[in-house]
Amino acid sequence: MYSSDFKEQLLEVLGEIKGSGSFVSMDNMSFLFPGMEIEGIGEIGFPISPLEINEMIKVAHKAPFGKGSKTVLDATVRSAWEIDAGKISFNNDDWNRFIESVIERIKPELGIQEHPVRANLYKLLIYEKGDFFLPHKDSEKEKGMFGSLIIGLPAKHTGGELIIKFDGRTETIDFSGPASQYKIPYTAFYADCEHEIKPITSGYRVCLTYNLVQQKGEKKIQMHQLEGHANRLAEILKAAEDYQDILKIILLGHQYTPSNYMMEALKLDDRPKAEALILAAKRAGYYAKLGLVTSYQTGELIDDYDYGSSRSRGRGRYDDYDDDGLAEDGEMGEVYDEHVSVEHWMQEGVPSLDNIQFKKEDIISADELNEGEPIEKDAEGYTGNAGMEMTYWYHYGAIFLWPRKYQFDVLSKLSAGNKLEWIAYYIKHWELVNVDQIMMIKKLVEVDLNERESSGHSDYSPLADFLIILKDENYLEDKGAILLTNYFKRIKVESWLKLFSAYPTKYFEKIFTTVGEIAKKSITNHLLTILTELSDQNSYTTFVKDQTDRIPAYMHNLELSGTDKSAIAKDILRRVLLLSKPKEGDVAWLKNIKEAFTKDINREYVNNVLVEVILEAGKGYILASQIMAICKEDLAKRVGNKPKPPVDWSRSLPNNSGDKKIWHILADFLQSPTQQVFDYQKNQNFRTDMENAIRRVTIDLKMETIKKKSPHTLRLTKTQDAYERDMAKWRKDVELLKQVNDFKL
Repeated sequence: MYSSDFKEQLLEVLGEIKGSGSFVSMDNMSFLFPGMEIEGIGEIGFPISPLEINEMIKVAHKAPFGKGSKTVLDATVRSAWEIDAGKISFNNDDWNRFIESVIERIKPELGIQEHPVRANLYKLLIYEKGDFFLPHKDSEKEKGMFGSLIIGLPAKHTGGELIIKFDGRTETIDFSGPASQYKIPYTAFYADCEHEIKPITSGYRVCLTYNLVQQKGEKKIQMHQLEGHANRLAEILKAAEDYQDILKIILLGHQYTPSNYMMEALKLDDRPKAEALILAAKRAGYYAKLGLVTSYQTGELIDDYDYGSSRSRGRGRYDDYDDDGLAEDGEMGEVYDEHVSVEHWMQEGVPSLDNIQFKKEDIISADELNEGEPIEKDAEGYTGNAGMEMTYWYHYGAIFLWPRKYQFDVLSKLSAGNKLEWIAYYIKHWELVNVDQIMMIKKLVEVDLNERESSGHSDYSPLADFLIILKDENYLEDKGAILLTNYFKRIKVESWLKLFSAYPTKYFEKIFTTVGEIAKKSITNHLLTILTELSDQNSYTTFVKDQTDRIPAYMHNLELSGTDKSAIAKDILRRVLLLSKPKEGDVAWLKNIKEAFTKDINREYVNNVLVEVILEAGKGYILASQIMAICKEDLAKRVGNKPKPPVDWSRSLPNNSGDKKIWHILADFLQSPTQQVFDYQKNQNFRTDMENAIRRVTIDLKMETIKKKSPHTLRLTKTQDAYERDMAKWRKDVELLKQVNDFKL
């Protein structure tokens, strides 16, 4: 349990954090033709072409910057072109409404919903290749200005990222993607944010800049500094890092649905509190992750309505509970069951902690849980002998904090897939990984990367990526080879190719030989896929040759002709054909491979695997010709044995140990050489039993119900379906044999 001092101190600081919104807002809008006209040029087309931009530059001037009380030009600080607002006009009246809609979108994110705000056009800016603007802050260009709005105009370019910093936090805005795809990106930020424009690497970055101005008589709009709060929170967290409860779960002030749980959608004080805790966690040596704590309650439904009415007895989750809904009017009485869990994680930041367990008393909150209305509820009326039930779901915004020094203890409780997500995260941020974290990852993959914990579909490629970035041959030989063998099939082909680029092939010889002897089609197919990719590169000729020599042994252990997973058998044959080309002078190798593919054949395997693949991809391969010769012989034998129609109407009893009573009733009818129709006039349950028995077997009988009398009659009519099926197969074999006869090497 947490100490009372820790909880009180933490909640005290969080209680002091007020205000809402972020220091920056950004998004993209669908293109609207602005009808923009520039004095001396005329109306500008969109997307703006380089020719038009060059004309715009002719009427522009070099952009200065503010230095103290002066405005100066210095190309080492800022390089860009600008056109004053007085030379710009918009012929499309919808453009003003467009800007107003952008303002309405940015206000909630900047936390200024209650303030009347307008945007005044200031400049049009053009950044060409090599242009930039070093870190700076915007000066107050007119009375009431509190921020800037930047509208990106469609013009192809790369580079020119806008980096915005405030109170220890950083956001990067890149207009190049949307502006090059006929969208209108925008960003708005407070004037006291430090920001810079990175150099343009190609094309032209063209933007309209607006001053964000608040109306007169309003309380001044300004951002709340979180630095001091974050420092105090960091001290509290640092002092508590060795508490028994490693994981600290702190509730924010509001509930959210999973679909709207994003950083920019956090309500009122939740956004600055979350940002302060994230900043504090970083300074205190903690990880931080936002998630939804779900508090679940089920209990007695108390409702005043008459349950004899025809209205619905229940409602689904997320429903609107109207006047007819139980959940609208019902209340929770006695609580039968309750528990807490985390069912949804915010996408931003570090990976999640799936399947972590905690109790209600582990949660730090200024308010009691389960007070007020839940964000979801569900009600059920009487069902059988059970009473009416009500279920509540409270989804609280929360931040999960845990010390980095105890990271292994936290990760060891996760599923294999979740651990691999964390390994991938470390690889992506390798420049920040220290020696202790490398040791922790090693321990995680060696001791605690338990495949049985995963769903069976986890991608183990991060394991290969870890070995690649580690660049340690001793570790690969000592530990890595075992891991690569154990998770061979789970590692993508691309990651295997990267491994071969990173390490000498000698380290993979035993791995491939070991997995090749496992005799599983999916594993062998994965091995062959890697070998075919390696065969295209001269660097791996010796390794591929040695492995190709072993393929006959690998293949002899496989059951290729089974009806299951025939797609894998096809892939295996395709890849063996590719690898067979350099071995066409090796008579023994070809013989062994041919025998492996044809040791146990049946119609479906010959027609739908061997012949299909060879007709599609076998030209030019001696091995394909040899296998096709055996297929041709099998096909010719089947074609020569044309099915014959039944000599009379007698049919064999099915070889079925069940439904003996039914088949006893039908025995004389089925064995009769002349009787073709049998009428079974019985009550429905008897007829149903007979219908089900017939459906459970393959037999030449057609069923229909005659409803002229009561009880109805189930009429059974003998057919020649088996013969027709055999003839259909024979005709297909005849056609396929023609294609095989036409096959040329």
